[in-house]
Amino acid sequence: MEQIAAQLANGLVVGTTIALTALGLTLVFGILHIVNLSHGEFYMMGAYFTWAAHSVLGNFWASAVLAALATGLVGGALLLAFAGRLAGAGPLRWALLTLGFGYVLRELAHLLFGNDFKLVDLPLEGTVPYFGGLYRVVVMLASIALIAALALFLGKTRYGVMIRAIASNREAAQVAGVSARKVYAWIAFISALLAGAAGAFMLPITSAYPTMGLEILIMAFVVVVVGGMGNIRGALVASLFAGLLQSVLILVMKPSFAMIVVLCTFMLVLVLRREGVRAAW
Repeated sequence: MEQIAAQLANGLVVGTTIALTALGLTLVFGILHIVNLSHGEFYMMGAYFTWAAHSVLGNFWASAVLAALATGLVGGALLLAFAGRLAGAGPLRWALLTLGFGYVLRELAHLLFGNDFKLVDLPLEGTVPYFGGLYRVVVMLASIALIAALALFLGKTRYGVMIRAIASNREAAQVAGVSARKVYAWIAFISALLAGAAGAFMLPITSAYPTMGLEILIMAFVVVVVGGMGNIRGALVASLFAGLLQSVLILVMKPSFAMIVVLCTFMLVLVLRREGVRAAW
């Protein structure tokens, strides 16, 4: 029983980490209409920035905060640099452009950090009954806090109202005085920051390596599609379901097979409900 509880807790850790990455993807698609295939590299960037900052500061939590902010700035600037020229260009051109971004960022990681795995010690030792390692529990709570902060930002703040107005009706919002440029800047920054934070949190668990972004990108895109493209609540539900299902399946099969079952389950959901879990409400 304790083993099952620990796996469920691990599933929440995985699910909330996927959710942080997927929420950034769905925000960018829902507001900016950008299919960002370099989003996984923002996740990788957060891990490497954390490792680099930790080697200087020696404090993991300060390094993680700085890394998330730096990833938000760098990743956001990367997207905004081409937003003007590709306005209205459609998802395919953005997909091809960001695919190139991702390749360049992976090669830069190879050149700067090599192929070795970069790892830091767990910042928190100890275990929590029925939940496993203390650090994993803290990561889960921190991820939930970030998701809650995003919900409050979108629902309660002035810029959140502006973002929702642009998402609902861009032309009407601009006529009412909402600055689309400011909204796009906020979305690009928040999207990259969330991915960077997820990468920072996972550094002590999985380490940093150049191709780590590809692995999270596949699952993040799957949950975004299953959750309903541009639908934040759907992406969150699908992320948590993916993490829990994968962790439970690992009890009875190899992790690679568990991933296959999760992906096949999501494919079945899309066959039965073409709009994904969003069709359930």
